[in-house]
Amino acid sequence: MSDSHGRGIVISGELAMDRDGKFLAARYDFVVDMGAYLTATGPASHVRNPAICTTGVYRIPSLHANFRVALTNTAPVAAYRGAGRPDIAYVIERLVDQAATELKIDRAELRRRNFIPLDAFPYKTPTLGTYEASDFNSCLSKALKAADWDGFPQRREAARKRGKLRGIGLSTVIEGTAAGFQPKDQIAIEFDAEGRLEVFTVALSQGQGHETTFAQIVADTLGIAAESVTLRESVQGKNIVGNHTGGSRSLVGAGSVCKLAAQKLIEQARPLAAEALELEPSQVEYANGVYRSRDGAKSIGLLDLAKKHAGASPHPLNLMAEASIAATFPNGCHIAEVEIDPETGVSKIAAYTACDDCGTVINHAIVEGQIHGGIAMGAGQVFGEQTVYDAASGQLLSGSFSDYTMPRAGWLPEVNLNEHTVVSQVNVLGAKGVGEAGCTASLPSLVTAALDALRPLGIQHIDMPLTPGRVWQSIRQAKSRH
Repeated sequence: MSDSHGRGIVISGELAMDRDGKFLAARYDFVVDMGAYLTATGPASHVRNPAICTTGVYRIPSLHANFRVALTNTAPVAAYRGAGRPDIAYVIERLVDQAATELKIDRAELRRRNFIPLDAFPYKTPTLGTYEASDFNSCLSKALKAADWDGFPQRREAARKRGKLRGIGLSTVIEGTAAGFQPKDQIAIEFDAEGRLEVFTVALSQGQGHETTFAQIVADTLGIAAESVTLRESVQGKNIVGNHTGGSRSLVGAGSVCKLAAQKLIEQARPLAAEALELEPSQVEYANGVYRSRDGAKSIGLLDLAKKHAGASPHPLNLMAEASIAATFPNGCHIAEVEIDPETGVSKIAAYTACDDCGTVINHAIVEGQIHGGIAMGAGQVFGEQTVYDAASGQLLSGSFSDYTMPRAGWLPEVNLNEHTVVSQVNVLGAKGVGEAGCTASLPSLVTAALDALRPLGIQHIDMPLTPGRVWQSIRQAKSRH
């Protein structure tokens, strides 16, 4: 109740296009409720972040965006998964869907006509951001095939026979991520008194699995078992500089420096290995965790070499690596199918397909978990979560789980996950962020799916959250007009 809240924004938007559906201009008006006072991350999350990708994945030459910040007698707003990125993705995708409906153009086709083409990258946006290479068209094609988009009419008809309204929605989104507050990220590699390899970082894990991915990056670079690497949180006295965990930054920033640190370790240890093998450093080769003479007659493992010097203070293989890593632009296409019971207004996610470009994937299980979690959080915002205040007094009315709806595990079907990798060129891993992808893409895909289900009734918009009460009331009002 007293912690920072996540979203508090009202957006209106307009999209101009020619007769063929080519986008010409966009105009937005943002009113951002910051609560009673500004938090450290509030303005950056809800003003700067949406401004980075105000034209989304589309080539829109002209843009006007007006941001206003409001201070109200409510809890302050700070960064929450996506931090402004889902907001701008939502309004863009709703505008595109509405345009497709009014122009009677297939939703996927309208997007294809306006995607930023491959030969336009690196692409400078109207707000002076620079998108790195992406392939929106191929990602969309892969998602449409995986979701069996062409077979949807049969599924809609089957739902109708069961008395349900079924709709399908898609979103093609991009988000600017991994822009850190610190100018660089540092990683320390040290060996303990027994010669065991430890990696120190200030990017603390909050469940993202750094202890797995960071160790995997170091181990893969060195050619040793991941179990041989232990990730440690930096402690006072280490004097490590770096960015916090947030904004899908950690793997791109600290993870990239893990690779650089491991590469540095290989070279730093080479003279010691040469000494142990009674060779010149230039005569020593390294592969799969082992230093060898060129003829293969002599060898010593990296970890054995470290143990050989265990107890030395400081250990001769201890090192620090650092780098300044640029922001990345993960993107993707999500397709949702939603069934609505017209008698109760209850919405059910019937199917969900995601196709994401997060660059090079280090650990597939962790990426899948991040996307699952993001989709669940998006579903919570779309179908239930809402902080309600008394308009006059500012008294919180949804201060317990009796009044505040949390997403439940049963809300999500099995998610059909797909990858469409375009390797990033701005870091040594080739990675892009993924932590906020599910949340950013799920909002527009779920809402447009629900509205597609309701479109035969003439319903074009319902404000989030699409609670059973709101949906039921919209259905009743629509039927009363006919």
